[in-house]
Amino acid sequence: MKERLIHIKCIFNKIVCTLLTVTLFINILNAQDSVVAPIEKRAITMQLAFYKKADSTKIIIATVKGKSLTNKFLPLKSMKVNFYVQNKKDQSLLNSALTDATGKVTISVPKVLPLDDNLSFTIFGKVENDSVYQNAEEHVHFKDVNLSLLLLPKDSTQTVRATVTEIDKNGSIIPVKGKEIKFYVKRLFGMMPAGEDYSETTDETGVATFSYPKDIKGDEAGSIMLIGKIQDDELFGNIESRAVAPWGIVLAVDKNPFPRALWEPQAPFPLIITILVLFGIVWSFYFYIVYQLRQISKEGNPNLKQNHV
Repeated sequence: MKERLIHIKCIFNKIVCTLLTVTLFINILNAQDSVVAPIEKRAITMQLAFYKKADSTKIIIATVKGKSLTNKFLPLKSMKVNFYVQNKKDQSLLNSALTDATGKVTISVPKVLPLDDNLSFTIFGKVENDSVYQNAEEHVHFKDVNLSLLLLPKDSTQTVRATVTEIDKNGSIIPVKGKEIKFYVKRLFGMMPAGEDYSETTDETGVATFSYPKDIKGDEAGSIMLIGKIQDDELFGNIESRAVAPWGIVLAVDKNPFPRALWEPQAPFPLIITILVLFGIVWSFYFYIVYQLRQISKEGNPNLKQNHV
């Protein structure tokens, strides 16, 4: 009897152990099912460009693209981009803005920026904590430089002198050698290169001279807008300067900007008179026919005659 009880007890213990093992296994499976897999965010790219305009204002343009469901990088609209400037120890927020339909966003940059030991400034663009796309960061690191244009007086060759300078650690103005400057002319819908070979390089004095062609059309006074640009330079970014010169061909102004002609909105007077006469003749025939029909109708209907009498 005692041996039977021991045997039953062993069987019972095995059943309990089996049930505990099965319960533990089920709990593990449920725990695994309850763990939510992290959402894989899409890749993103960002490019920054620095521009110093002719009026010395500075801007940063960020272009943001994200990976679509078809694995193509497309412009991202309404993506928030944070812009920071590097101080000696940390970064300070300059501005935050949303991209437009082309994935671009532009912000103005203060004229005075914190500089490092090499007199360079650093600006960061960041996409942070977006729910769909990964974090992205890009930066620009440039030195401030000045570009000026000077028209050479009493020069029949129509020459402009471009000067590139920077400020050293002592606050002195020093020339910048070996920088390529491209010369343009302002047109209605953009800028036109000032010739087939429209670039010059600065010499030891930071000067580059360029002769503008004499066949450029100007405005009513013969004025043209000259533009000198340093483009995508690894040290300075994009720098622009402008000057107005009386070197263009005077625009001939038409005394009558809206002449009367067949190909113009206003037709010539002889044509108008001819059309009016033709329409008058046609409508006169209509009125005459209606009048004759009415007379015939009266003569064929005695009641109309009596009523008329």
